[in-house]
Amino acid sequence: MTDIYAQVYRSGRAWFPTRLADDSPSQRAGGDPLGYLLALAKRKGRAKRAIRVHAWINSFALARNREAPILKELGHEAVLRDQYGRSLLEYPRSGKPPWAKGFGLGTPGIFLDPANLAVRRRLAAIVSELLRRYPALSGIHLDFIRYPYALPISPGSRFSPRLDFGYGKESMARFRAETGRLPPTAGAAVSRRDYEAWDHWRRRQVSETVREARGAIRALRPGARLSAAVLPWAERAYLSAFQDWRGWLGEGLLDKALVMNYSRDSRLAAQISRSSIAARRAEDKPYNQLIIIGLGAWLFTGRPAGIWRQWRDARRAGADGVALFSYDQMAGRPGMWRFPSP
Repeated sequence: MTDIYAQVYRSGRAWFPTRLADDSPSQRAGGDPLGYLLALAKRKGRAKRAIRVHAWINSFALARNREAPILKELGHEAVLRDQYGRSLLEYPRSGKPPWAKGFGLGTPGIFLDPANLAVRRRLAAIVSELLRRYPALSGIHLDFIRYPYALPISPGSRFSPRLDFGYGKESMARFRAETGRLPPTAGAAVSRRDYEAWDHWRRRQVSETVREARGAIRALRPGARLSAAVLPWAERAYLSAFQDWRGWLGEGLLDKALVMNYSRDSRLAAQISRSSIAARRAEDKPYNQLIIIGLGAWLFTGRPAGIWRQWRDARRAGADGVALFSYDQMAGRPGMWRFPSP
């Protein structure tokens, strides 16, 4: 084990002392659990080196936390709205809105709007605070760095029927001011170029968030690494969740992409691993960023040999490493730690 991705900011709550979020979890856990973890990680193990710790941030997802401080401070305009004008705060817990028959959220819950500049400033402030407060941090890890997508998945806003997000008043006003085009709200008469411009603009909002996190690292801790948890199938991530992780690698915004390859189907998992590595090789220019395959350990608590088969497949595909999600499901289960012989 070389790296720990420790979830320290989730649903508007923090596991480190801060005024930028609800840090009651940190106080209940002794005041500074991240600082405690960093102190433990300094101890040399068998490899005679410290374990690297990355601060894992759930960027835009609030899960079901309607009391998150960021909502109280920035208002409901910070939350995403769908093309019908309905806020995710209005969605039922199932994530299946009755006004969009047949559709449900791929990740149910509340998502903040990546196009909301105040939301982005808050995220950049959290990144900067972590870098300043914890010099021993090896990096920042961004999760939920995307728009939510609906099931069934629609490859872009021009395909009908569909359910997609980002239609807040402020966001749409910015889009019109910057592009001169109309956002494709439900029932609006817009051109194909309007659809394409809208999708491209939303994609750029997510990319700018990554760029701002990279800027904080360059300004405060140039040696720290920036990583992100990204959706498998780079094309689907690009089209449906507006997450251009392949572009982030090519541009050098990310040091590592952790591909969320969570499946019990070993053949499918092997295909995703190969596809992810191929996505890097398909870029126009070579780069030194890493692709780590993230595997779902929680899926294999009853048959741990399966996770190690997927591990081998990922390494054979050319992955630069493998991450297991998560330690919670492995702790106390000795069988999960026995790498079987071929």
